[in-house]
Amino acid sequence: MWTSRHRLPVSSPCPALVASALLWAACGDSGGTSTSTSGATTDIGPASTTGEPGTTSSEVTADSTIDAPTSGSTDSGVSATGTTDETSSTTSTGTTSDTTTGDPDDLPTSCLDADFPVVAPLCGADGPACVRKRDELVSAKPAYRNDMPALALRGDCGPALLFSEAVGGYFGFYGERTGADAWTVAPTPMPVATGSLEYDPGADQAIAIVDDGAFGVSLWRRSAGAWEQASALVGMNHARAPQLARDGEGALHLGHIDADQNALIERFDGFWSKSQVDTAADIHVRLALDAAAAPRLTYWSSKDETWKLYFAAPPAAPELVTPLQSSTLERAHTSLALAEPDATPWVWVARKQPDQLHHDLVLLHRVGPAKWAEQTLVAEDAVAEKTCDVEPGGPGEVCAYDYVRVHPLVLLTAGAEVRALYTAINHKGTMISECMAMPVPFCVWTPQSDTSTADLRVAWPGSTPQDHQVVASDVFTERATGRLDPGGNMHLGFYDQPPGGPDPVVRYIVIGS
Repeated sequence: MWTSRHRLPVSSPCPALVASALLWAACGDSGGTSTSTSGATTDIGPASTTGEPGTTSSEVTADSTIDAPTSGSTDSGVSATGTTDETSSTTSTGTTSDTTTGDPDDLPTSCLDADFPVVAPLCGADGPACVRKRDELVSAKPAYRNDMPALALRGDCGPALLFSEAVGGYFGFYGERTGADAWTVAPTPMPVATGSLEYDPGADQAIAIVDDGAFGVSLWRRSAGAWEQASALVGMNHARAPQLARDGEGALHLGHIDADQNALIERFDGFWSKSQVDTAADIHVRLALDAAAAPRLTYWSSKDETWKLYFAAPPAAPELVTPLQSSTLERAHTSLALAEPDATPWVWVARKQPDQLHHDLVLLHRVGPAKWAEQTLVAEDAVAEKTCDVEPGGPGEVCAYDYVRVHPLVLLTAGAEVRALYTAINHKGTMISECMAMPVPFCVWTPQSDTSTADLRVAWPGSTPQDHQVVASDVFTERATGRLDPGGNMHLGFYDQPPGGPDPVVRYIVIGS
């Protein structure tokens, strides 16, 4: 059985356990996903625009988890508040409120196959300090969105993003950067619940794997501004970002799951060839290719009735990377990257602390068959935090909250260098209690003020939290898609939802030296 999750707004403070017996999520976190016999979850859930932090989880059949939406539905992964009004190409301009650092035009202008893999030095660690070189809104329109945008770099290193709106249906949008603070965004002809994006610089062609939200996964190509479907997967499948990779010969590799939670690798070079990796996997598969275009995968599985992260290098059997140390998976987003000289797998993951309420961000790398070394780079502090996790005693009470939640975003490698990007969201503000007499008397905390901040930080192996470099303090996201350009600049695409924001906007940042 699939488990449907209702995600909290990223700025939501801690709710109380109320007398009506609603089971709220762990303080400040997303609604959790418990283990089930299928071992799979989905985070395509309905929008929450009321500010109510959390709902109970509910079991639904695999056939209805992300079915095509119907009018008024709130269970299909679509906000039922209306339909999108973006029906033609639009151009967005302007940066976010923070000032970027550096010349926005000093990035490389060649991202051809010959320019990769990246060998340029990266900022951070013993290198130069990390700074924001670009910070732009791809779409300033708030809308409920699924997963995260897919990001690719064109042959001229210009970024392209594929993103979605889930408002009255599943709608896809494709945006390309056309200049400083300028993006041209147009709707796609196919519905997009989630997707993954690559680019063929020789053909000047965007390549997208698209999940339509109803178990249909198809392959599309965009040339001269027009999309054309090239193929589709057989059967019922799921696809996310980033699960698609293009090798040096132009073949496509896709790591994903099907409707029966089988972890699969599929290769496309005019037709699809498929191999099975595991029989019980979560949707958050991550894929990377080594120098010989051999695929490497990571994925969550609860086949042992508790969540564990696995690594696979077919045809070898999957091996355990790390246990989550919990039967509830709340922060499923992970990142996988391969580092030279021998394509060592590195993994960036949030792992539960023993109290089951807090997380550590753990960086792991493979040191031998079924052997992984690890380091906790940053940990949430249960002792220092102030939360509103006790039900108020009456109306008009005020509670001040102040706590930090950390989220792994992107892991990037250039040669032997490894960089781990994450957000540290400091939820800070006050709540005031409201009481109701019906159906039974109970009181709840409601938001009064919010002064939360959210650091985007760069870390690396062997670093401590004091070493990590802060490049922004207004990045409110729990996941992102990342790319390196040949100059070692880190490109990020993500959905951003500041405190009090109704729904996320689409944002793009470049970090470099």
